[in-house]
Amino acid sequence: MHHAPTFSSPLARWSRNLAVFSAQLVVVSIVLHRLLSLPTPVALNIFVAALAGAAVAVLLAVGSFVAIWRDGRIGAWSASIGLLLGTAILAWPAGLVPLYRSLPAIHDITTDTTAPPSFAALAPARSGLANAAGYEGPHVARRQLESYPDIRPVIVPRPVGETWDVLGETIKRLHWRVASETPPSAKGAPGYIEAVDRTLVLGFYDDIVIRVAAHGNETRVDARSASRYGEHDFGRNAQRIRALFKEFKLRLDETVTGSDLPRRRRGLPEKAVPRRGKADPVALRGQKQKQGRAQPGSRREQQQTATQPSRAADRDRDKQPRRPPQ
Repeated sequence: MHHAPTFSSPLARWSRNLAVFSAQLVVVSIVLHRLLSLPTPVALNIFVAALAGAAVAVLLAVGSFVAIWRDGRIGAWSASIGLLLGTAILAWPAGLVPLYRSLPAIHDITTDTTAPPSFAALAPARSGLANAAGYEGPHVARRQLESYPDIRPVIVPRPVGETWDVLGETIKRLHWRVASETPPSAKGAPGYIEAVDRTLVLGFYDDIVIRVAAHGNETRVDARSASRYGEHDFGRNAQRIRALFKEFKLRLDETVTGSDLPRRRRGLPEKAVPRRGKADPVALRGQKQKQGRAQPGSRREQQQTATQPSRAADRDRDKQPRRPPQ
């Protein structure tokens, strides 16, 4: 009895190979962009090509399953690998679709939409294919106020010098790369800090500029965060400004006005001071009766006699006026 030969599905092999190749493109684009300074437009093109390859791999896998079911071909494992790996690659950007639909397609967020802080040191990096350094205008401000009404300036009831120092510590805690620092001047000119942050996975560059201006005894802090590439930031810049002000307020709460000491070190907890318990007066009276008076000439009588002058000296020292500590 002869069996008909079985053939493997070429669609299954192509689906598997294309899905593996697309996954390699994703890894290569991320590594080269984050570690070897591959230009962002080139990395984006590689990433888009990987997504297209993953989509084709999924379609080929579906077609191979149909051929396997109809013609009895082999290759189900290859088709499964292509389907699962291609779907995993596409699931990443697919998870951003709800944010894309619910948030405005803007990439520049600021606490002052009327006169936003401007980029100076980072302006050359925002040329060519990158987003422009200038603020786009009222239509962006209107969409921001509708979607992010909580993005407002912070008014600090402290002098501008103290606020500037706390802000510098805040940026260190956030691990941003500072590109330029211009401290506020004594003549009232505001101070500026320009820094760069990168997204977690792909490592896209986002630019931040912070303005610190004195208003009497108070200080106003404005911030602006803008994506260097892309038209939609998926809410990333608003989250960055929220994180900045949250960390900034934590640093303010840990410092005392006019001092660098943490506020939590000003006092000791109550439980650190041990309390004496009250002894039973009946037990104490019985103990005294048991001990009795010291015999004349005994060692205990000599010790009691020796301790009386020292106690009197302590009382005299307490009566003397105390000098303030030097």
